[in-house]
Amino acid sequence: MTKIDSYGAHDDDLTGIFRDAKVKDLVKTVSDMFGVPSNNVMPVKNYEQEADLETDVNILALLALRRLQNLAMDYLELTTSEEVAADSALEESLMSDTA
Repeated sequence: MTKIDSYGAHDDDLTGIFRDAKVKDLVKTVSDMFGVPSNNVMPVKNYEQEADLETDVNILALLALRRLQNLAMDYLELTTSEEVAADSALEESLMSDTA
């Protein structure tokens, strides 16, 4: 969820962004709209008017990237384990047919 600053949520101080009532409402709205859990909706502030890098803005972006990476790794582990289980079941089925 980008451009959280345009909704008037913590314009200057982003340290309490996850406790902000407006951001919580927006996260809930986005969560309901797309059918994903609220903890998978990460608020991010865009660099629009800043001339220099800001640590708070970078942290929000990095948190979102880390969450995305964790979700991707979980997905890969799940699909890999399902493929291994399917391969094992197929091997057992073939072995029982030949015995």
